[in-house]
Amino acid sequence: MNIRQFLMTTTSLILMMLLSANAYAQHSHGILTPGVTFPQDDAVLIDPPQMITMSFRVDVRLLKLALYTAEEEWINIGFQYDPSRLSHSFVYLIPFELPASDYYIARWAVTDDRRRLINGEFKFAFGAGALPPSEIIAARVSDLEEELPATGSYR
Repeated sequence: MNIRQFLMTTTSLILMMLLSANAYAQHSHGILTPGVTFPQDDAVLIDPPQMITMSFRVDVRLLKLALYTAEEEWINIGFQYDPSRLSHSFVYLIPFELPASDYYIARWAVTDDRRRLINGEFKFAFGAGALPPSEIIAARVSDLEEELPATGSYR
């Protein structure tokens, strides 16, 4: 096998692996995850958002859209499930002032026309001195080690 044949074979194998990985990703629930959200996950905004938007790669039914504070307190944004609404884009206005919080969590759930269900969340913060939610969460992680009492041996 000469070098040209080797390179062609290697290139073909790599291309087949990439294409099969892409096909698997498209066959999985990856197509049901939002392509774009506003605010974006881990975003820090200057001003509070006036809306929450989500765009998907395919038409879905939005089963749930809930907003929470960092302390897991639910914020009623008026979402109501509409079983007849099948769309790839959703916009929900926030016409009121959000309660004070270090960050906010938007949790969602969708299903497609094949009834595949997926859910997820994105976090955001806003205001002067706001930090990305990921930094706040990382700072909450303790360095303490758990010490369990000795329970004897099991035989």
